[in-house]
Amino acid sequence: MQCPCCERRWGSFIPAWNRPDAICPGCGSHERHRALWLYLAEHTSLGDEPMSLLHFAPEYALRGRMEALPGLRYVTADLDPDGVDVQLDITAMPFDDDAFDAILCSHVLEHVPDDRAAMSELHRVLHPDGWALVLVPLDLARESTYEDFSVTAPEDRVREFGQDDHVRMYAPDIVQRLEGAGFDVVTDRFVEQLGEERRRRHGLLVEDLIFRCTHPSS
Repeated sequence: MQCPCCERRWGSFIPAWNRPDAICPGCGSHERHRALWLYLAEHTSLGDEPMSLLHFAPEYALRGRMEALPGLRYVTADLDPDGVDVQLDITAMPFDDDAFDAILCSHVLEHVPDDRAAMSELHRVLHPDGWALVLVPLDLARESTYEDFSVTAPEDRVREFGQDDHVRMYAPDIVQRLEGAGFDVVTDRFVEQLGEERRRRHGLLVEDLIFRCTHPSS
């Protein structure tokens, strides 16, 4: 197996609590991190031209690759100020309109009670010619996103949403929420299109869909 984030090879990846071959023993990347890096490398101009990128809750496995890219103004942000450039609330960001050419928002929105406000802010700070990549935990068997704000106990959130700090379980209809914020959205089944051999070699999951968001004029 080969991790595209750190480029090291292994006999296998480390199992997570609920699935095998999930975590790279070198850089700690999970399936979604490896899928996202492959997508960035193969389907964007990141590193080929100067641009600014805002990265929420930057993952260790991706951050090092981003920081090494030439010509990239790389800004990291999180509600937790530890280890990021900007502490912020994603629903009320301290940036000007059209401030960034690209945005990475992976497995963040499921933590945010007012996700529609967060999506509107992503739209506001994204340059009209830019793109934002959104990933969330998905239940592909659901027709509609499930949220119940009366569920507050950690054990109940684990049961209902999969993790004790999640406030919803998304379905593919997240597209409608993103469109409601003003985006044009393409649901990219990038991992599925890679083929079985590459999915196995990189330890990827077909359910890790990537929602590519742009302004309608772009």
